[in-house]
Amino acid sequence: MKIAFKIVKIINIIALLFLLLGGYGLAVTGALQVFAATIYLLIFPKNKLIYIYFGLVGLFFLLWDGNDFDYLLAIPIFLIFFLSFIIHFQKK
Repeated sequence: MKIAFKIVKIINIIALLFLLLGGYGLAVTGALQVFAATIYLLIFPKNKLIYIYFGLVGLFFLLWDGNDFDYLLAIPIFLIFFLSFIIHFQKK
């Protein structure tokens, strides 16, 4: 379990580095963070915050029509910081 948790942390750090690519990196960051969150969910299924994270991811994709990204940009940015908080700073 410790190895899997370290892998989740590394995936999240790599995802954050993709933000340096701007708009293109945002999609890669989102995909890597959803992957990291899925692994985290398998390791810590009783963590309530990870379910909130997946609910917000689902809400984003329900609201996004595929074209305009103006005011919805706040949701992915919040999700990036929220998942990073869950993985790196929350006590297990």
